[in-house]
Amino acid sequence: MTDATNGQPDVIDERLILGTGFTEDERPEIVERFVPLGKRLRSYSGDSVELRLSVKNRGGAEQRVTLECLLPRAEPLVATSSQPDMPAALTEVRDDLIHQLDKLKTKRDPRHDRPHRP
Repeated sequence: MTDATNGQPDVIDERLILGTGFTEDERPEIVERFVPLGKRLRSYSGDSVELRLSVKNRGGAEQRVTLECLLPRAEPLVATSSQPDMPAALTEVRDDLIHQLDKLKTKRDPRHDRPHRP
């Protein structure tokens, strides 16, 4: 699958592994929901990114969605959600992982975190 905005392969669709609790039939909806995450991952080589999505106790009161991101030269990033609504849980893990990626980028290159001086 190709990202329409720049013609490069869609990192999410190619590198997302659906683990326990998800089926391949759900992939298109999940990939669509994770598009903003894919934009953050563009700076990494597509084959160096690994994403794993899983859920425990799906549909139950103790549902827990986990999204793991493995990047080169970085500790694994893990986002979790206990939201009972699956779309809300997917959005929460996506947003948490985006936040972690932004922090990682700032940590690696802190000069971009400073305010711009005219």
